[in-house]
Amino acid sequence: MYAELVCRSNFSFLQGASHPEELVSRAAALGLSALALTDQDGLYGVVKAHLQARALGLKLLVGSRLTLTDGPEVVALVQDAKGYAHLCQLISRGRLAHPKGQGGVSWKALAERAEGLLLLLPAPAPHEVVAPLAEAFEGRFYVGLCRTLSAGDEARLLEARALARRLDVPCCAHNDVHTHVRERQPLQDTLACIRHGVTAAAAGFRLFPNAERTLKASSEMRRLFQDLPEAVGRTLEVADACHFSLDSLRYQFPQEDLPEGQTPQSWLAALVEEGLHSRYPDGVPLAVRQQIAHELHLIDRLQVAGYFLALHDIVRFALSRGILCQGRGSAANSAVCYALKITAIDPVRMGLLFERFLSLERPEPPDIDVDFEHERREEVLQYVYQKHGRSRAGMVCEVICYRGRLAIREVGKVLGLSLDQVDRLARVTEMTGSSALQAAQVREAGLRPEDAGVQHTLAQAEALEGFPRHLSIHVGGFVITHGELSEIVPVENAAMADRTVVQWDKDDLAALGVFKVDLLGLGMLTALSRGFRLVEKHEGKRLTLANLPPEDPEVYEMLGQADAVGVFQVESRAQMNLLPRLRPRSFYDLTIEIALIRPGPILGDMVHPFLRRREGLEDVTYPSEEVKAILEKTLGIPLFQEQAMRLAVTAAGFNQGDADALRRALMHKRASVLLPTWRARFIEGCVRRGYSRDYAERCFEQFKGFSHYGFPESHSASFALIAYASAYLKRYHPAAFAAALLNSQPMGFYAPHTLVEDARRHHVVVLPVDVRRSDWDCTLEDGALRLGLREVRGLQKAHAEAVAAARPTPGDASLRALVRRTRLPRAALVRLARAGALDGLCGDRRQAEWDVQALSTTDAGDLFHGELLDASAQPGGASSLVERVVEDYRHTGLSLEKHPVALLRDHLLAKRALSAAELQNAPHRSRVRVGGLVTCRQRPPTAKGVAFLTLEDETGMANLVVPPETFERQRTVVLGSSFLLAEGRVERTGQVVNVKVSRVSALQLEAPTRQLALLDV
Repeated sequence: MYAELVCRSNFSFLQGASHPEELVSRAAALGLSALALTDQDGLYGVVKAHLQARALGLKLLVGSRLTLTDGPEVVALVQDAKGYAHLCQLISRGRLAHPKGQGGVSWKALAERAEGLLLLLPAPAPHEVVAPLAEAFEGRFYVGLCRTLSAGDEARLLEARALARRLDVPCCAHNDVHTHVRERQPLQDTLACIRHGVTAAAAGFRLFPNAERTLKASSEMRRLFQDLPEAVGRTLEVADACHFSLDSLRYQFPQEDLPEGQTPQSWLAALVEEGLHSRYPDGVPLAVRQQIAHELHLIDRLQVAGYFLALHDIVRFALSRGILCQGRGSAANSAVCYALKITAIDPVRMGLLFERFLSLERPEPPDIDVDFEHERREEVLQYVYQKHGRSRAGMVCEVICYRGRLAIREVGKVLGLSLDQVDRLARVTEMTGSSALQAAQVREAGLRPEDAGVQHTLAQAEALEGFPRHLSIHVGGFVITHGELSEIVPVENAAMADRTVVQWDKDDLAALGVFKVDLLGLGMLTALSRGFRLVEKHEGKRLTLANLPPEDPEVYEMLGQADAVGVFQVESRAQMNLLPRLRPRSFYDLTIEIALIRPGPILGDMVHPFLRRREGLEDVTYPSEEVKAILEKTLGIPLFQEQAMRLAVTAAGFNQGDADALRRALMHKRASVLLPTWRARFIEGCVRRGYSRDYAERCFEQFKGFSHYGFPESHSASFALIAYASAYLKRYHPAAFAAALLNSQPMGFYAPHTLVEDARRHHVVVLPVDVRRSDWDCTLEDGALRLGLREVRGLQKAHAEAVAAARPTPGDASLRALVRRTRLPRAALVRLARAGALDGLCGDRRQAEWDVQALSTTDAGDLFHGELLDASAQPGGASSLVERVVEDYRHTGLSLEKHPVALLRDHLLAKRALSAAELQNAPHRSRVRVGGLVTCRQRPPTAKGVAFLTLEDETGMANLVVPPETFERQRTVVLGSSFLLAEGRVERTGQVVNVKVSRVSALQLEAPTRQLALLDV
């Protein structure tokens, strides 16, 4: 007997205090006839509400609370498809006309798009302001009545009723809902304080006086309005007038590029045929023909040819500009994508499962991710905007939500904790990954867990976790439409210039069948592109991802020795430990290598069984020939998502749609809630088909690992191709590889000094930064690697380019000539001097800086510009080796003179510490000491509190394993020291050597090496 028509969720950022799903569930539980979700100037949460309402059988009204630039706020409710398009356009117009986070349209703009909309005035306003709107929405305008049991209720009610009589429009009850239950009001108060930037103690009238703005049952609303029952009943009239559903939205692909007489499907088939001849110049295999026919038939049935055409166009543009790109994800399962050069993996040769990508049983958008060089991706994004126009193309949003540290900080400030207390709680929260702290953890932060303020802060922060805070941009998702994008979903400005985003995230878009393309940036593609260009320029060899010699044994031999610093996907500490055990010998081995070190396989207990079987320590058995065909490549372990789907079909009798639904349940953030039903169904299906219950249970337990992130086989294969390419470049062109990595920073696991040390261990000659020879980028010089001016910290690229453009000639190589040619400011010259880049002109860096400071004004118009005013004074003695190394690291991040640990070798020898090279020969279980510079610290969630450190010295790298108890006991030293001395036992597994640490201390630096404490790494 009642429909709530004015309701904010937490997508009215920092106003509503309930998730859309909570509001819908509560409305259904209360027996409401309908619920309108009316967030502020947006439809951010409407898809989530729609899905929940559809599941519960509740009628959901689509609407928004609109800000008027020249009038009061109004609630616009959608009646039909035309009204929905108008509402999206109004919201877009208001958001795009204002900075990010703001919105608003004029009443005239609203009146121009009145068709299909119904308007409700939530609070009384002056007659002269409202009258034009009431006239524009004749027969569809209501004045809202709201009783919140607070001061001024009756006065506002009388004012609203008088306004309605004067306008000759009906009144309608609502409750201005901000929460789904009264218990959320304290959180709503906290959100209000955050929004206004005040503490709870100083909030005053900014907070609601009570908790009455919550969802109420029809009986409670009738009691509230027992003197105006018609106002409650009229809510049903409004709900009945609104019959739009998001299920009626129909997305259409762009079609403007179709040649005359072609349909999207026929043109796609033509492009695929052309691509097949390029991919298979010696003839297209029959198996490929059959797979292409199957895929094109399915694409036609699902009417998604336009999606492939749009992505093909983007990839074609990138390739035409020489931008390296590579498709990944489930799209690599598609022979059509391979023919169109969207992906580089032949799915027929690899035996990949197309139904993981597209299936009739799964009527949802295909998911294609394409990686581009990260430094050139913006060219691709702007091409999409220019090609389709901003009215038909927009980026997908990413909803940034409150998490532990941020939640604690903002709630703590509101509730009056001191900044010091907030910081301490936040640090503990960051380490635990959640704001749900135990008493011992609160004490660790130096606070009393029994303190009421602390308890309230923790409770509110925990409730706030997962609430949307603001919109950001998805890493690369793009929506492209045939018609106006803003008729499907509102569009708004992003914080980044020249970017617009839609108000729905990727899950919302997928749920409504709105297709997106993912255009992502990948640093290693940038590095590979740079490396290929260097090889072509200096060696005359043209390398591409397609023409690299396949299955090169020398490449795999290098990887098998864990020589993988800088190699894509296998350079991490865990991967380097795995490489000598797995010893990849083929591309598929590399595919498995990349997939194994993921949270899913680790938590699903797949890694060690696979390695035992790989090493011949455990027999490989299969319960049937059908299962053997699925799992033989991975030694009986369901390592990939496609294998889980195939097992569900073969062993448990699922159809393809159910198998994919199981996969999605495994990957869902609420997997723990969704999986019990699937578990029972899978196990019983296996038993019915003759498999043992024990085997079925073990299989499903391994499947559960995918809920913590695991790869599809196609995704791993796509990454393996890039990993192989980077390993090939490292093995045969190490100087070009190192230069490319340095020129693509920041990326990867390792800092420039580690990359340079690794290059030198591979016999690459590395030359210092020198204004006489260095460009901005690192270059190759007669086979040696010349460091670029980009390594000089703080130096602007424009200044470096000025140096390169005005290179001193051999006969005029002096600081004076450089200054006159480049007109660099003194600050830039000082940076060059301190980095040693002027040594070739001035002798050494101390003299160079002295000379720079002795220059007259650097104003180019000055008569004495670039002249040394006083060259008689000298800077004193030359710098010591330690001073030069420290200065190198401080101003370039690396040193070519000496590794810092080499300067400490005598001290380490006195402590009986082994070098990294000596550690490789230490006996298993022997007790050792090892010291070095910390280059990597990791403490992954899957490691159960174990920390992993890498120490570097002049001979190589040593790996430390720090157990939880040691880490907690010596946390400050482990996390805060650049130079460490560790003591522990050697753990040797084949060629993999680690030190299990029992004690760790900071290296004591004494004269003359004390200055190393200033090292900036």
